[in-house]
Amino acid sequence: MRGIRYDASMIKHVVMWRFKNKSDIETARKELEGMRGRVPAMLTIETGVDILNGPASYDLVLITEHEDRAALDAYQADSVHGKVKVVLGKLDSEMVVVNFQSNERDETAV
Repeated sequence: MRGIRYDASMIKHVVMWRFKNKSDIETARKELEGMRGRVPAMLTIETGVDILNGPASYDLVLITEHEDRAALDAYQADSVHGKVKVVLGKLDSEMVVVNFQSNERDETAV
């Protein structure tokens, strides 16, 4: 498949937020996108704003890809990521996270 690289150790990091103040969605998205190209341990970054606004919907999603568990740990410790976490932590929101091992990486998502 063009644009897809298969690697058994790839880690995907997914975070979703539900904001009490909907005007915080764009603020948070901009903060997250500000990490693009600035965090060496992050291979790709994608953000998305929910389009359905259903009762079970979250408002914003972050998906990042990391070479392996060590790279995910380095991302978590990165100072750029740390500053973004501080800003987002001040916004009134609910957050859920999942990290999983993936067999593929979309080379076109960078």
